[in-house]
Amino acid sequence: MSWCRVARRIAAAAAALPAGAAWAHGEIKGVGAFYSGVLHPYISPAHLIALVALGLLFGQRGVQASRHAMGALVAALALGLWLSLRLQLPEPDPLLLALGTLFGLCVVLARQLPAWALVPLAALAGLAVGLGSAPDGMAPAQRSAALLGTLVGATLCAACLAGLVQPLQQPWARVGVRVLGSWLSASAILVLTLALARPAGL
Repeated sequence: MSWCRVARRIAAAAAALPAGAAWAHGEIKGVGAFYSGVLHPYISPAHLIALVALGLLFGQRGVQASRHAMGALVAALALGLWLSLRLQLPEPDPLLLALGTLFGLCVVLARQLPAWALVPLAALAGLAVGLGSAPDGMAPAQRSAALLGTLVGATLCAACLAGLVQPLQQPWARVGVRVLGSWLSASAILVLTLALARPAGL
């Protein structure tokens, strides 16, 4: 099976889910509030695509060279999580998918975004992930634990990928990273297209 067909199946499955199905913003049974928050970025397709693509981009650029962008991601994520409990905003999935597409294409082209562009884009991604992660149906203490878990889970996703990608110097490994970036971009575009087409009855 080609990777294009795999990406299409992932996109179709994600787009077919009703709003909030992938993450009901509540506690996942059997794991507790904190670990529900940790897992949230990994079970929300738009969040995962954006964070993985950004982590790959950090790795290509170098962990040390990306430290300011990583700091902006974490700070904006914390702000977004705090604001998510106080603001009622539309789901930021379209924005995250658009950012995931951009980050993935940069990985494919092996283009290092300048710091003046990467830092605000990383902050925007973090803010969007945070705003889209408000837990529902929890007591205040559980809600705080879930938000802390999401902060940890999203940070680890981007940081660990960056650390794994940076030492890959073999040509075949670098090509593999770029291929993964292309899959992420293709999946993001397909999910976004299907999500935008659904209200029109397509």
